[in-house]
Amino acid sequence: MSNHPLPIKIIPCALLIACSACSPVPEKPIDKGMARINLDADVGNEVRAYRLDGELTKSIRFGDINPGAHQLQVRYHFEVPGGSASGGLLDGNFRTCIMEVSYANFEPGMQYLLKTERRGWKPAGWLYDQQTQEKIADAKEVRCGPGI
Repeated sequence: MSNHPLPIKIIPCALLIACSACSPVPEKPIDKGMARINLDADVGNEVRAYRLDGELTKSIRFGDINPGAHQLQVRYHFEVPGGSASGGLLDGNFRTCIMEVSYANFEPGMQYLLKTERRGWKPAGWLYDQQTQEKIADAKEVRCGPGI
């Protein structure tokens, strides 16, 4: 009889199961008749899908979209330095902004990247062709503030 509460063979199995939960979920292949929009924010900040062609999205990501013209809106939550309450540059405050990009030529089978980053208190964003890394459109700030 062993003094160990768990048999030695169970521990490696438990570690294997725990580590497999940390691996990324593979992305499903894109349908050849659709286009895909991926989102990316600078480190420590967050970008989420908000509206597609004026309609609220049901997910934090855009689903695959039909080719053609589309208007994308994202909610960008980012940290800005300082603030009146903190009194120092090392304390962080957060700001949320709605960013919008319009593009007329989404192509079937292609992937696009909507990238956001902060510029001090201001948000910035761009739409890229993910295959060529070519910038194809600028995002504009729609509004920023509490409750967004």
